[in-house]
Amino acid sequence: MKHAFFKFLTVALLTGFICSCNTEATKTETAAGFSLDSVKAAIAASNKIFGASFATGDSVAFANCYTSDGCIYNANMPKVCGTAGIQSFLSMGYKSGLRNVVLTTEEVMGGKEAVVETGKYEVFIANNVSVEKGKFVVAWKEENGKWKMHRDIWNSDAPPPPPAK
Repeated sequence: MKHAFFKFLTVALLTGFICSCNTEATKTETAAGFSLDSVKAAIAASNKIFGASFATGDSVAFANCYTSDGCIYNANMPKVCGTAGIQSFLSMGYKSGLRNVVLTTEEVMGGKEAVVETGKYEVFIANNVSVEKGKFVVAWKEENGKWKMHRDIWNSDAPPPPPAK
């Protein structure tokens, strides 16, 4: 009987200890002011602005989706960094006929210092004609109270071109 009581007491104390540890971890996360769900919502809102600015060629709104020292890593070209470079990048794409991009977020993970988003994209020209599909990884960073793209890299699902002869 005594043995059963001590087993019960041990289990009860361990359960209480485990529950108190989990509660403290939750308080720490909340006290730090970080919520992954609110960051996911901020990313979704920013991606809508990103797509709308891409569709209209609004390079200012497009670049505002990035941190002031944000960088784009596109295939077959040097990285593009900073607000002016990112604005020029969009202008170049718009002049070449690109008119829309659809982003599909697949995963968001991270913490207060940085968050990583992975997903798929599809790019369109006039008349909603798809010209490219691929995947992306974006490192997000908070700047002046807003989550913005800090590092943006993507690559096409299309096979590489054949070697030149």
